[in-house]
Amino acid sequence: MSWEYDKSIKRIQQHLDTMGKIEICPFNRTDNLEELLRENVCREIYGAHVYVAVPNFARLALLGSGKASEYQRLIQAVHLYQRAVTQLVELFGGECIHFQGSKLHALFYQPKRLRAFNRGTQKRRQLSAQAVLFELALKEFVQTMFNPAFPGFGDFTIAAGIDQGIAIGTRDGIKGDQELLFLGSPANHAAKVIGSANSLHLTENVYAALPGGLRERCSMVGQDLYQLESVTGTALDKLLKEHSLSWKRDVFVQHLKEEKRQYPLAKIVYGDADALIDLDRLSIFDNKRVVGASLFADVSGFTGYIDAAKTKREKLTALKVFHAIRKEMARVIKDDYQGLRIQYQGDRVQGLFHLPKDKEAIIAAKAVSTAIGLQRSMQQTLPACLPEITELRLKVGIDLGTTLVSRLGTRGERDRICLGEAVERAALCEEQSTGGQIRITKRVLDVLSEDLCKLFPYKRQAQYYATSFVFKR
Repeated sequence: MSWEYDKSIKRIQQHLDTMGKIEICPFNRTDNLEELLRENVCREIYGAHVYVAVPNFARLALLGSGKASEYQRLIQAVHLYQRAVTQLVELFGGECIHFQGSKLHALFYQPKRLRAFNRGTQKRRQLSAQAVLFELALKEFVQTMFNPAFPGFGDFTIAAGIDQGIAIGTRDGIKGDQELLFLGSPANHAAKVIGSANSLHLTENVYAALPGGLRERCSMVGQDLYQLESVTGTALDKLLKEHSLSWKRDVFVQHLKEEKRQYPLAKIVYGDADALIDLDRLSIFDNKRVVGASLFADVSGFTGYIDAAKTKREKLTALKVFHAIRKEMARVIKDDYQGLRIQYQGDRVQGLFHLPKDKEAIIAAKAVSTAIGLQRSMQQTLPACLPEITELRLKVGIDLGTTLVSRLGTRGERDRICLGEAVERAALCEEQSTGGQIRITKRVLDVLSEDLCKLFPYKRQAQYYATSFVFKR
């Protein structure tokens, strides 16, 4: 199977016809977000969005590229990290939206101690304080509790970004394959202001809302960007007490010890995959190890497109566009080229191709063909159905290599995850590319057919292989 213009047009139009009327309402209930939000049932939610990355995760993933015990240690460490971080988010009054690989997205939207759901100064101050104090506690947890629990593995470092304001919450996907997502400046910008290792960044929106004691611990590092200084031990406890928050470090240390016993290395197993991996069957005790081509595709310019939507009508149009793009990207990966749609990450999609087993040339060609199909959908069929997105472009990155595939984290909220050097390199290729471009690594190029190789000239100055596509409608 492959991408076809008429087939793509038909499924996009069918999706638009059956999407139904989208409604955006103020969020004034404390319902479970998973139950409340749908593709056409959206809510404006005021909150603080927090993204926490592990900047050295690519290096840590390399540790899982040799012996069996190293793979097991990587899976165990990531699983326990995600579980502990989720617990800490909830302790500080937030909600874990999901993990994008090693990157956390959390939302603080219900002020602790405040029952009235207003948008006043008190709410903004409380939410900003919760988010900032969570970051401080998480940094201390990683440095003084988590890393010592995994000696010799390689210390995790974290970097975080926070923004605050109104974002639109929604939920989409295909059948049971659905995820929460948020559109709007705070959700987008929180991820974009993440800095280097051990940096805790926050925007002007968060800084302006902070209580004085926390604001004094921030310094400006850029336009509308602030750096939060680290606070640990008794100084952190004092700040937490001022906001009726607390955490028992010994409880977290003991919990880590118990979970290492609950998820011992001996029980963490993985095997090959002769058929397409059933992602829903995976867990920390049932992982797959394959040679796969990782693909990341991101809509260039979408943040600006969303930010420009000011009126309700413009926001409704943006939501319709967003749902249409995401579903079409999933269909190209899953239906046209029989790949795995691992995860949506905002307007970014992650895919994996691992069949036929041990046929690297075919796997790489399938990933590249998928990338071309995604570009054609973005430039041809989606604009044909939605003329307002004519200026948006897609950027794609691909790499090939040994990949661990699993579902890790808290029960009921486990996120699909791919671990391995190739995954990190594919993501980096996408991040460094431009709209309309497909960027691949040398390993992918080396196994492609001569015809496909010709599409990817070497950019000597930048040291990558890439091509830009322009398709006429």
